[in-house]
Amino acid sequence: MAGKHPDPDEHEEMESLVVASVLDALDRRQQAEVDAHLATCPRCRTLEASLRETAVEISAGLESAPPARLRVSVLDAVRAEAAASSPTEARMRPSRRAVIGSALALAASAVVATGVVLSRPGRSEEDQEIARVLTAGDARLYSTTWESAQVTVVHSASSAASVIEVRGLPPAPRGRDYQIWSMSPAGPEDAGLLRPDADGRARLRIGSHAAGGTAVSLEPAGGSEQPTTSPFIAVTYS
Repeated sequence: MAGKHPDPDEHEEMESLVVASVLDALDRRQQAEVDAHLATCPRCRTLEASLRETAVEISAGLESAPPARLRVSVLDAVRAEAAASSPTEARMRPSRRAVIGSALALAASAVVATGVVLSRPGRSEEDQEIARVLTAGDARLYSTTWESAQVTVVHSASSAASVIEVRGLPPAPRGRDYQIWSMSPAGPEDAGLLRPDADGRARLRIGSHAAGGTAVSLEPAGGSEQPTTSPFIAVTYS
């Protein structure tokens, strides 16, 4: 008699607990549940091993840990339910698979910020400004996906700035650019162009003195004074 197939939603929930376990964020009951599951699930054992290996690799040479508040934001995202809306919207409740990747991307960003950028002279001013946002004590993480791209935004009110990072973003169509908008009560303000490299990666600091969120739209090459299309990504800071 064939064995019972696990419910996909329940297994995604367990995957999120595995991520939280690697971040040492579970209580005893939850950790016992994860340990019991790992004993019978090769897939999750592989996930755990990969996460721990990555954590070790990116921690090499780290001079200081990422701020606790940022770690809490990662855990908040890991525990969030998946939600689909149009445009892709946050406070953000992404798929757990996206959160796994975004959490690791955030960890890598924190290593760059604390272990490299701030400890080496000669880094660009932009790199140092990004580092200050990522290591701010009140930094909060928001994460979502759009098509093949993973989108992570770290916002710090005390820094009056945010950092947006994308991975797997396809090139903008010919004659078009991805444009970032800082969303304030007065309306959207131009926050720069998002131009991914050949691997679909890009990172940009966004000034957000009075901003309540960030949005991205597809605009004519060089950008627009105001959005001419509806944002396909919209992040509301909480």
